[in-house]
Amino acid sequence: MRGLTCGLRNRGGLAAIAPALVGLATLLVFLPALGNQFVNWDDDLNLVSNPHFRGLGWDQLRWMFTSTLGGHYIPVTWLSFGLDYVVWGMRPAGYHATSVVLHTANAILFYFVARLLLRSAVQAGERERALGAAAAALLFSLHPLRVESVAWATERRDVLMGFFALLCVTAYLRAADRGRPGALHGGWYWTAVGLFGLALLSKSVVVGLPVVLLLLDVYPLRRSATEADKGGGRTLFRLALEKIPFVLLAAAVGVVTLTVYSGHRLMTPLETLGVLQRLAVSAYSLAFYLWKTVAPWPLSPLYTLFHPVVPSSATYLVPSAVVIAVTLAAILGYRRWSAGLIVWASYVVLLAPVVGILHSGAQVTADRYTYLSCAPWAILGGAGVAWCRQAARSGRLSRPVGTAAIGAAAVIIVTFAGATIRQIGVWRDSVTLWTHAVSVEPESIRPVFYLGWALTEAGRFDDARAHFERALKRVPDHLSDLEAQIELHLGIVEQRAGRPGPAERYFREALVHDPTHAVAIIRLGTVLLEQGRAAEADAAWTGAAELEPRWDRYQLWELGQAIEQVPIAHAAARGHLALALGVLLQRYGELKLAEEQYLLATTLLSDNAVAWNNLGVARALSGSMKQALDAFVRALQVRPGDAQACRNARRAAAELGASPQELSRCGAHAG
Repeated sequence: MRGLTCGLRNRGGLAAIAPALVGLATLLVFLPALGNQFVNWDDDLNLVSNPHFRGLGWDQLRWMFTSTLGGHYIPVTWLSFGLDYVVWGMRPAGYHATSVVLHTANAILFYFVARLLLRSAVQAGERERALGAAAAALLFSLHPLRVESVAWATERRDVLMGFFALLCVTAYLRAADRGRPGALHGGWYWTAVGLFGLALLSKSVVVGLPVVLLLLDVYPLRRSATEADKGGGRTLFRLALEKIPFVLLAAAVGVVTLTVYSGHRLMTPLETLGVLQRLAVSAYSLAFYLWKTVAPWPLSPLYTLFHPVVPSSATYLVPSAVVIAVTLAAILGYRRWSAGLIVWASYVVLLAPVVGILHSGAQVTADRYTYLSCAPWAILGGAGVAWCRQAARSGRLSRPVGTAAIGAAAVIIVTFAGATIRQIGVWRDSVTLWTHAVSVEPESIRPVFYLGWALTEAGRFDDARAHFERALKRVPDHLSDLEAQIELHLGIVEQRAGRPGPAERYFREALVHDPTHAVAIIRLGTVLLEQGRAAEADAAWTGAAELEPRWDRYQLWELGQAIEQVPIAHAAARGHLALALGVLLQRYGELKLAEEQYLLATTLLSDNAVAWNNLGVARALSGSMKQALDAFVRALQVRPGDAQACRNARRAAAELGASPQELSRCGAHAG
């Protein structure tokens, strides 16, 4: 603990200007991100097409603290987006500027965290520790793996989570520094707990931070020492008890996250990815991020998880062997080099929620997952710089060797900065992003779709059609669902280009391969209407609505976009499609969006009791019980005695202490 007692009193020389230099370097390197646009990689879902976050009024705040859009509960992140909208409107540069400023702040915070830790870990002078802390901060902030978190507007949650997490660690180190022997300072301790809560509400991936704090207690803080000459030290068990408030917060947010993931059906099922496969993917992830930390190129927005996962293949056996070897070396070398095990354990703990045990999504790894998890490696690098500098001064290393080591670190940082600037350019817009992704992983079909969509949105219809046609030629004959999906998007390209005839042909070809493809059927109806074939269009839309139980096979956003193309003037068709979409949205836990669809359905189908009843259910689940009862009553007015509406109306009325007369038509069996 003695290493922390002097705080940051030495303000002269390098120690005084290092934080400013770190911040300035980070800001200058990431400044090109302000020229980037929103991209079609969740920015469209979260920002471009989402009106609910736009502002800081009561309606927006209520949505932010109840929404699980995209399977994430991130109210603090939504607050930052709401503030962005107030200041910038929907100009992408403003959103990117906020992320860049937050990342710059994180770089400065990282400097102070590293400096505090190095005082306990490295026996060196203040100047050497300041140099090491600056190197650590730059290795963290200028690394190309940070680009995805900073230059992608949607990943505001990473930089905001990092901001509060680094503040939390800083407050915890202060609590350890300023507390009594064997006890943490109460004020700083509870400040750390509060900051951890804000980090969790920015992005739940930080749940492992309490374990990292316990690891820091062991080394470099050495609060677990029990020898008599270190009186005031606590046992590891008692140190763990200190983390109970942190653990309770992490557990609460973890339960919410798992519930949301389950409700949105985001978790990869065990039938698709078994236990052995998950362990293999986890080992692959740990080795992958370690390798990309050393050699961060090429990077991609998507590293596809290819099925089937074969744990006995070299793809997974080699990383597993690396992980086992590193783990054994860290454990066996702990007494001689404690930092090795602490850094490795912290890295594993921070990555644990996303390595593959709880797998979700199409990716096997993602650059954004490294924002906090790879911080221990940066601190280790900074410690190496501080040690080399001190060793050269004390004679343990020759001055040329020490100078060469510092020079090598500088070259690495500059190289990383150059690669980072180049990677920021990859995120300039959707076309550049997915052109790069296709070049990195040409065997994956998912980037192919995203590039095709980007070309379409850019109005480059001929390029998009040629792109999808090349992709279609690569599809094996037995993958009929994939053929249908590509043909669907060829049809969308032709539809967007104003060519309904060719669009119809592609939609019909898609339905040959997948006859129940609801999106293709709805789109087919739209182009039939464009050709003056209204009766055929209505028949197609009616058939699509009847297929609602199978809609969960397709992307929500694709269904939503297709349904938006159906004119309101075709009230019956649009109303039934809105009702079906509301059911699917409610099934995925998107209650606000479901309520919007039900409202549209009740407007277009005012005599549809199911639509009114479903509207009431969505409102009740959202906590608007009075409005829910109104909807249930309207359902009973349309269909007196309806069993479901009776049950729901009785429950709502009992909670409100109301007794609407429509309940008199409900028999005892209906309640």
